[in-house]
Amino acid sequence: MQLIHYNFRDSEDALIYVHIGKCGGASLAKSIAESEVLKSKFNTICKVHIEKPPILKRANYLVVVRNPIERAISAFNWRYKLVVEDEAQRDRFLGEWDILKRYESISKLADALYDNDNLNEGVARDFRRIHHLKEDMVFYLHDLLKNIKPKQIFAVLSTETLDFDVQKLLGVPSVPRVHSHAHMVSNEKKSLSLQARANLRKFLQPDYDCLETILQMNPSTHCDKVSLLY
Repeated sequence: MQLIHYNFRDSEDALIYVHIGKCGGASLAKSIAESEVLKSKFNTICKVHIEKPPILKRANYLVVVRNPIERAISAFNWRYKLVVEDEAQRDRFLGEWDILKRYESISKLADALYDNDNLNEGVARDFRRIHHLKEDMVFYLHDLLKNIKPKQIFAVLSTETLDFDVQKLLGVPSVPRVHSHAHMVSNEKKSLSLQARANLRKFLQPDYDCLETILQMNPSTHCDKVSLLY
């Protein structure tokens, strides 16, 4: 089945795939297209990425999520590769190259987020100017979850358990890896100081709140709640 963009139907046989950036969503899209389970349930499947999902009254939603701190680490390093190392997207977003170059690692950026428990607004603005960090889970989920019914959430899958999730929920034996980059990133770039981790946990609390809400709305999910919410 081909995933359609921007052709949303408010029908019970329509599925909206909410692809939150840096959650393995590109890999998951291939599994969705191959799923006979989904083909038997839905006439159309539409994908939403880098935009807020439509709020519909009858359509169903499939959402892929990830631990917010792990997502932030992945997003920073992915943008650093594309913008600074490869320079393939150096000029895509105004100011992003300068910000990535200034901090060099997610740990340094996170370390600077708070001064004596007070948010550094300038650093917070820098954080939100990095692609995929700007489009956080709140961006995708906050309004949606406030305005749809729990029964409209067809499935919640997570990066942490993606292979198991697609086998159990989609009937697809494995997930082809697309845009997988973590194995090419040094441990130093993926690690956080204790202060950086504590700062990110505080700064990303709204993302954690969205995660808790969607897991409560879809209690049958197979996601590992411990790894998602730590």
